[in-house]
Amino acid sequence: MRFLIIAANLCTDPYPVYPLGMSVIAAAAEQAGHTVRQFDLLANGRQSLEGTIAAFHPDAIGISIRNLDTVNSRNRGTAFLQTAFDTVALCRKLSQAPILLGGPGFSLLPEEILKHSGADYGITGEGETAVVRLLADLESGHPPEQRLIRGTPGPQSGALYPDDLLNAYCAETHILSLQTKRGCPFSCLYCSYPALEGHEIRERDPDDVAGELADLQRRAPDAMFYFVDAVFNDPERRYHTFLRRLRARNVRVAFAAFLSPFQLTEPDVELLSSSGMIAAELGIDASTDETLRGLGKNFTFEEARTAAELLRKHGIGVTTNVMFGGPGETMETVRRGIANLRSLEPAHTLVFSGIRILPGTPLCRIAEAEGKLPADWTGDQELYYFADGLDPEALHRTLTEGFRESRFCVYPPDAKNEELKLLHKFGYAKMRRMKIGGLSS
Repeated sequence: MRFLIIAANLCTDPYPVYPLGMSVIAAAAEQAGHTVRQFDLLANGRQSLEGTIAAFHPDAIGISIRNLDTVNSRNRGTAFLQTAFDTVALCRKLSQAPILLGGPGFSLLPEEILKHSGADYGITGEGETAVVRLLADLESGHPPEQRLIRGTPGPQSGALYPDDLLNAYCAETHILSLQTKRGCPFSCLYCSYPALEGHEIRERDPDDVAGELADLQRRAPDAMFYFVDAVFNDPERRYHTFLRRLRARNVRVAFAAFLSPFQLTEPDVELLSSSGMIAAELGIDASTDETLRGLGKNFTFEEARTAAELLRKHGIGVTTNVMFGGPGETMETVRRGIANLRSLEPAHTLVFSGIRILPGTPLCRIAEAEGKLPADWTGDQELYYFADGLDPEALHRTLTEGFRESRFCVYPPDAKNEELKLLHKFGYAKMRRMKIGGLSS
């Protein structure tokens, strides 16, 4: 079949992100024998979709939905789902091909989105096996009766990086996304990763990943690779095996990844740094011991501070994300939290006020038990958790004042987006090698 896959994401906050999910599904479909075309609304431009459909004549169209919104309570009303709905409507107008939806955003609200989208089918969760099966059913003339198909964990595919997308994102951000494993063993209250990928760590073949990295490095020598695993430094330290395999194959790339402060030791950081890590997004997420416990974290703030210092000691730039307002938050913990985050400088911290409530998360169940969910709430409307007794506007004023003089703590979190875009436009990895540094250094 001729299968057109569309990444229906126009979000550039804080900078454009390569549509990895689409490229993974493209690789799985092509390996199954289908002719695949990828189309990214950001890189290719919405205005050229009509011409693409007319020239390609797809037998099936897949649309990937990455985000529901920006999860920033101070910048609401981003209407990402409307972009997806408009894309479905345009495809329906231009083609008779069946339309299927997928992606992490879709998987959070599958019934609701499918009902309002006008699409024919939807795939939740991991899509490689499910989409290949669905395409085979459509090709045989025996489409499934059920419109919503639940993907099941199976063999993980690499990604198919077409030249036009690779060149566009290297020119814009110098960042290419890649995944080495799925699953998250932690139980943070707000997080959707376990619902999307499960708690069990499931690795890709390290030789497959190494080969993919070597090929991409040849095609994009100035790129920094972002390992988008839910947590790269898994507690069992399987990532050690992966990094040593890269070394054995003489594959050395500049990379960044999500790290947990949990049990992060100096030997761990030495291995990360010597293997090419130049930047880390350190998952601290709260600013005091009380609020860390409130989010289900398994480390203290002092342990997080030590982790940040270890990373910087070994030349790895550190960025953290911290949310104020979660369970256990009070104005007293807010004030202590501001001081704690200032003590992490020169690590950079993106500061959020309130926590986006996502369906299927423990935080959603807590909010429901506390009477914080409106009776007609379906999950697509932005709703943010604030602890009882915490006034959102008072919190906003306190955070604004507390971080006003800081060069490193960014509040609201989109306040320096243009600087981040400019940094990546020049190439973060290239600038680090030149010892110039920047927002994440």
